[in-house]
Amino acid sequence: MWLVITVAECFMLSCVMTIAGSGNISNVKDAVEDTIVQREIDASVQKRSLSYYDLGDSGLIAFDQYYVAEYPNDAKDATTYATNFDTWAASKPTQNTGESDSDYAARVATWQASMPAASTLPEKAYALAFNTWSNAMPKASDYSSQSDYLAALTAWQAQKPTGASAAASSSFYTATLELEEATIQQAAKLGYTSDSDECKEMLGAVMYALKPSSDFNDIYTNNSETVPADYDVTSLLTHLSAGDISTYLTSDERNTYRQDRSENSSAVFLGNNMTQPATITKLLDALSKYGVSEEKYESFGYTYASIKHTAYSTEVSFQARYDYELSEINKKKAAGDYPTEADYQAAIATMKTTLTGDLSQSLLASLPPEVASAIEDVGQMDLYSLIVGSVFFKIAGLLLPIIYAIMASNNLVSSQVDSGSMAYVLSTGTKRKSVVFTQACFLALSLLAMFVCTLITSCICWSVVSVTNSGLNYGRLCLINLGAFLVLFAISGLNFFTSCYFDRTKNSLALGGGLSIFFLVATILGLFGSPVIPSVVRFDALNNFNYVSIITLFDVISITDGTTAFIWKDAILFAIGLIGYIVGSLHFEKKDLPL
Repeated sequence: MWLVITVAECFMLSCVMTIAGSGNISNVKDAVEDTIVQREIDASVQKRSLSYYDLGDSGLIAFDQYYVAEYPNDAKDATTYATNFDTWAASKPTQNTGESDSDYAARVATWQASMPAASTLPEKAYALAFNTWSNAMPKASDYSSQSDYLAALTAWQAQKPTGASAAASSSFYTATLELEEATIQQAAKLGYTSDSDECKEMLGAVMYALKPSSDFNDIYTNNSETVPADYDVTSLLTHLSAGDISTYLTSDERNTYRQDRSENSSAVFLGNNMTQPATITKLLDALSKYGVSEEKYESFGYTYASIKHTAYSTEVSFQARYDYELSEINKKKAAGDYPTEADYQAAIATMKTTLTGDLSQSLLASLPPEVASAIEDVGQMDLYSLIVGSVFFKIAGLLLPIIYAIMASNNLVSSQVDSGSMAYVLSTGTKRKSVVFTQACFLALSLLAMFVCTLITSCICWSVVSVTNSGLNYGRLCLINLGAFLVLFAISGLNFFTSCYFDRTKNSLALGGGLSIFFLVATILGLFGSPVIPSVVRFDALNNFNYVSIITLFDVISITDGTTAFIWKDAILFAIGLIGYIVGSLHFEKKDLPL
């Protein structure tokens, strides 16, 4: 019986491990997992691109307002200062005939000391621009002909700074500082400090849309992108002079200019950020629960170009839908559906939030909660470990060994007592203690030998199959086989006790065998309510059966997860079996045997 059951057990185990390992189980699981991961990454890219786009567009709107508010005062200060400065510059003394160099130097020093003081930013901007322009004056010695020199001199004179150009420069600088401060305050409202990565990210999205200096060119050149032109303030100045700046700031022309600039800069900025090693490391850490390695992530194809394309297309879709929805809201406003401006703005905010959610919704978020949970369970599930560990070793693989333990336990003691052969054995002078000890050792060691065979079989099969992202390895297979043996050791201890306690085989089989089969059936039912089963087919109420079976102490999940919870459970199983053997043996030694 032992040989037949052991051969059958090893044969079934080899079939389960090889068929499950070479079938489509891993491919299906990996496909589901990869789909979830990629859709989650896509949703993250889309959501962040819209966030960057919104930061850039709203930042440029704010910049225009800061600039328009600042320029008139700056222009007034710069123009007044430029007039005084030009007058002062024109009064530079020339060296008189016969005047010594030292006397002339003294007069120049006096002249320089009388330079109009530059106290405001526009005044300083003009003084700096004038000095830069003055130092760039062409030298006749640098040109081969008088005509070339005169042409260069004419071009130089045409570049003479004006109060308006100085005001434009200072207003740009001031508006940039105000925009930076406003962005930092916005980050603070969200709970981010000025030195946090989140605040720096928000500033980057805003400043790359504005591009206030050439320091921001590297992100474009490093990614083989065309560096965008400097931000257009000339149009602002033109409309300021024309007196229609308020209309221009809200015009389609200006809105389109800001949106196009924000779309391009945010897509470039996001593509660059997402391909940085530090960002990839954070992504891999977040996706570690799905078993995503660096190689697998690279196979998804998230390059700078693909991320930029995803971001840009999302932003374009958002803007197109936003324009349409806004026109519908404006129609309702005209019809009187929004009695106050606050109601109108609230409707726009709600619409904007809805659009952002629609365009950046992940796969799991787009499904009903139950379906999303089920798909996520399948994506994270170790199906191979489930089949080998929880289905075979904990249920199917225990059936035949349990039958063997029931039959062998009864044949070793109660069956011999019932038939009278035990009395014949004891009549030879053999002590009861020796007999029962020999029978107990045979039963326990035969079960151990059976699971040594299954251990060898499982290790051979594991070396043949190629399964990725599984919690199994040679060490854990050894622990699973040990756990399965301890379950049978506990059940055999129970059956050995009933075999020693009862004199009739039918009583021994009824109690010991009945409880053993009950434990197995309860485990089968409990499996369909346990967390290892996907939620879509799980019956939580059936999990109660796990609490009435000692087989539940065989914690396959703890073993495959690499935790240590299985140790104390294995110890309890060993204790149950040992107590059964010891108590049964002691009772057999003292009880009266029927003649």
